Amino acid sequence: MASFKIALLFGVVAFVSACSQAPGTTTTTVTTTVTTVSADDGGEAGLLSAHERSLIRKTWDQAKKDGDVAPQVLFRFVKAHPEYQKMFSKFANVPQAELLSNGNFLAQAYTILAGLNVVIQSLSSQELMANQLNALGGAHKPRGATPVMFEQFGGILEEVLAEELGSGFTAEARQAWKNGLAALVAGISKNLKKAEDLADPQTKLTPHQIQDVQRSWENIRNGRNALVSSIFVKLFKETPRIQKFFAKFANVAVDSLAGNAEYEKQIALVADRLDTMISAMSDKLQLLGNVNYMRYTHTERGIPRAPWEDFSRLLLDVLGAKGVSSDDLDSWKGVLTVFVNGISPRS
Repeated sequence: MASFKIALLFGVVAFVSACSQAPGTTTTTVTTTVTTVSADDGGEAGLLSAHERSLIRKTWDQAKKDGDVAPQVLFRFVKAHPEYQKMFSKFANVPQAELLSNGNFLAQAYTILAGLNVVIQSLSSQELMANQLNALGGAHKPRGATPVMFEQFGGILEEVLAEELGSGFTAEARQAWKNGLAALVAGISKNLKKAEDLADPQTKLTPHQIQDVQRSWENIRNGRNALVSSIFVKLFKETPRIQKFFAKFANVAVDSLAGNAEYEKQIALVADRLDTMISAMSDKLQLLGNVNYMRYTHTERGIPRAPWEDFSRLLLDVLGAKGVSSDDLDSWKGVLTVFVNGISPRS
């Protein structure tokens, strides 16, 4: 996909970088130096023809003369998707009715305009943009930017161009922009996180983690009592004082626990609670309720964080021994970290 895919990606980077910066940052740097390149109007560049590149440049040159274009694009974007406004720290809480007169908002809008202007005038320079591809992919994946965000932004950009240019935004020009924006999304989709890899802001779990853990748990859940018992035995042998938290079998020799009625009741209780929490991961309210319940009941008993961390470590060992794949174990590790942090937060 050659120059346009890379070039337009660089042009919209101003938007994503700003909306995903750490709180407290105010500006986005846009490179404004343009390497002189040939127009190469007789050649081809990726999915765009020379004629399409020409149409994009021409319509953009006309539209950018109106200083309202950039603010309108950004304004309509956050109006259509209010959740994205929260990602811009400097105007996250500004009422939408005041955005078009807010200095931070306008500064961001014109930063985007500057970035788009640079790259659109350089559509034919593959060399100019190629060096940005790896850096952009690596920079935006951990920030949580998604292809959908770019699709939505591109659609609004197209709408504003159509209104601004009127009859000048011909069907042919619109199609050129559509092709360019499609190339953008196709290009960045390879580098940005997919929806299933984005953690829920409350549970801190991703759909991918939930799916992996629930699937692998289903294969072993029928033997969960024996699994939990093996963990408890290892736990008590490693750290004998942990057994003292269980008053009803605190003084029973570890090797004699199997078959002890009170011990078996506790094992079944823990195994069922673990099963319930894993099953509830797809339901945010149920999961949070279970975690909060565990936190409340175990705080009362004075159980510190360390035993939870040890239990999680031993559970991962057992899962690995049972043939759970390394990819699934990574998901288990993330899920168990969330559970432990919720039940026994670090002081």
